[in-house]
Amino acid sequence: MHLHRHTFELVRFDGRPTAGVMKDVVVVPPWKQVEIDVTASQPGLAPFHCHQQFHMDNGFMAMMRYEP
Repeated sequence: MHLHRHTFELVRFDGRPTAGVMKDVVVVPPWKQVEIDVTASQPGLAPFHCHQQFHMDNGFMAMMRYEP
């Protein structure tokens, strides 16, 4: 998963807590979950999407809007 224009903190990966890991892309293995905290810092629209083309072709994309 990729969040443009912002970074996020990886809080939990596959049920295991993490701390201080800042990213803008994280690979989510099949049938696993990640938890992130986003502190929006760039006003406007930011795409959020999967990097697998098949997933993007089938709509696994969103726009996040931040307005201060």
